[in-house]
Amino acid sequence: MTINEQWQTDHDDDVVIVISDEEYRAAAQQALGELGLTYAELEEQACTGYFTSAQAHALWVSIGGTVDL
Repeated sequence: MTINEQWQTDHDDDVVIVISDEEYRAAAQQALGELGLTYAELEEQACTGYFTSAQAHALWVSIGGTVDL
């Protein structure tokens, strides 16, 4: 990952890191692969409200609706 920008927020322990769209998509794809899911499968789980794991739910919270994979 290449960090394009980084800055501190008003809170001492918060750091915002900005990455490229390409890197974001690659990270999302990698996370889906680690869960053995496609984006469509994860999206279906979100529609039904039934996630196969806590990790799948957390991934949807992180990337849901933000990428088109």
